[in-house]
Amino acid sequence: MADRREELLAAARAAFARWPYETVTVAAIARAADASEALVYRYFSGKEELYLETVRAGVRDLLSRQQDLADRLPPGTPPAERLAASVRLYLDFVSEQPAGWAGLLRPGAIPEAAALQEGARDRFADMLRAATGAGPGSPSDYAFRGYLGFCDAVCLAWVEAGRPEEDREHLVQAAVGALEGALRRVGETGRAVS
Repeated sequence: MADRREELLAAARAAFARWPYETVTVAAIARAADASEALVYRYFSGKEELYLETVRAGVRDLLSRQQDLADRLPPGTPPAERLAASVRLYLDFVSEQPAGWAGLLRPGAIPEAAALQEGARDRFADMLRAATGAGPGSPSDYAFRGYLGFCDAVCLAWVEAGRPEEDREHLVQAAVGALEGALRRVGETGRAVS
């Protein structure tokens, strides 16, 4: 029984990764899982619940990948290199599900999904705080939140431009520079990532 639920979720993840929320139907998810719509409704209240489950799984996956990356980087890796590696991982993640990821950033996102994304930003801000040694409530918090907003905005523009490979490294360097500049401007020069 749990296997069928997971099969339905896998079909939903694939659908929402490829197509905008509005165009995905419960019938299409059921067909992709070789199931009936009735079976989908046995496990889920509808498309919105399926979507929220896929967003939750995506947030967990991204946070897990980021933590694995942080654990794999050798001790003494300069902060700017750590940050660049993190941005590259984020771009890989976005590339795997461009439609689904972009849908979270566009106006009209489901409020619960937007709240899940905001929770993920909070976790990333915590990770940045830990990486730089900044305490909660310091001026760095503004820099971290601005950096995360910058990353989302430029990644959305990158997705909408068709994810051009030749722009990846420019985007990485712009993101690293954005955080470095923001930390310097809030007077946290000792915390700069360079």
